Amino acid sequence: MAEEKTSEQGTVEEETSVKEEDNSRFSWYVVNSFSGYENRVMKFLEGQLRRKYSDMVGEVLIPTQEITANVRGRKTSRKKKLYPGYVFVQLDLNPEMIMDIRSMSNVSGFPPMNQGDPEPLTDAEISRLKGQVDISGKAKIVRVPYSVGQTVRVIEGPFNNFTGVVESINPERGRVRVIFTIFGRKAPVEIDFSQVRLV
Repeated sequence: MAEEKTSEQGTVEEETSVKEEDNSRFSWYVVNSFSGYENRVMKFLEGQLRRKYSDMVGEVLIPTQEITANVRGRKTSRKKKLYPGYVFVQLDLNPEMIMDIRSMSNVSGFPPMNQGDPEPLTDAEISRLKGQVDISGKAKIVRVPYSVGQTVRVIEGPFNNFTGVVESINPERGRVRVIFTIFGRKAPVEIDFSQVRLV
């Protein structure tokens, strides 16, 4: 009897495409998309790329969180991407596939530097990512030990050991917006307070 999963408990959800098969030969990679084009990149990965490499593309993931707020006495909610500009995908990667992804419109490549072979995420990193997506609960107000303009280092997650500058802080959501410089271009990423430390 097939199991049915429900997402009734949480405020955190994920937009995902799952291909049910043996994924032991797959590794998780991060594809850097232009901000606002994550869904288009996801459609390319699960559509055109999967058709060309039918047994080499696994799950595609854009982690999102349901944000609830009171605006003038009315409760509103919306989905917010946890990692704007990034799409997570399981691939049985080969050089031709790397070129196809890098040449796609709305994609700037694989972080951090888009040079050489892309580095897969570790099992621990993807477990933390999926754990973050699965965890439910209300946003808490947290004291912030840093301020806008300070340099911080990411200590866990897909961007572990990246260093950037704090652009904005959202204590209500427990998140900080950090600007990384990649290829001489600024790449903003929203990260949970617990994932960054002052340098």
